[in-house]
Amino acid sequence: MSLDVQLREEVRDLLALEADLLDRKQWREWLDLYLEDCVYWVPAWIDEETTGDDPELQVNMIYIVGRAGLEGRVLRIASGDAYAETPASRTSHLVESVRITGQDANGLDVSAKFLVLVVDTRWGKQLRGGWYDYRLVRRDGDLRIARKKITLLEDVIDGAVDIHQI
Repeated sequence: MSLDVQLREEVRDLLALEADLLDRKQWREWLDLYLEDCVYWVPAWIDEETTGDDPELQVNMIYIVGRAGLEGRVLRIASGDAYAETPASRTSHLVESVRITGQDANGLDVSAKFLVLVVDTRWGKQLRGGWYDYRLVRRDGDLRIARKKITLLEDVIDGAVDIHQI
């Protein structure tokens, strides 16, 4: 197997693992996929064609810098203190069209399309979709997530949305 094919398979496996860990609510293992200084970003739509491009200066649906911020979010979800998760929803993520869009000495840029079925007793069944843009880097021999940008196709969210529902 060529190095390029191996790398593509490793990337696909990582994205599939992340989706599965979210669906199974295996929070510790999911958090371990992220670097300490990671960025998790869901930009808001500015108009019909444009999402925000500067999370520091524009409105975002979600913007978390650092794994400690993700850990805090997970703690709220798991404890029952998160509005978006009372009662807990169930999810099923599908991740497809995974492509390596760039590569340099520091890591990989990866894009993928996603659909998530969210089953929530308050809001019913919801289907969310969009695309993921990742920056992956190698640490201790394994690929880890340095940055994840989630572009939702929806510009208005009915109900609440949290990190595992997208």
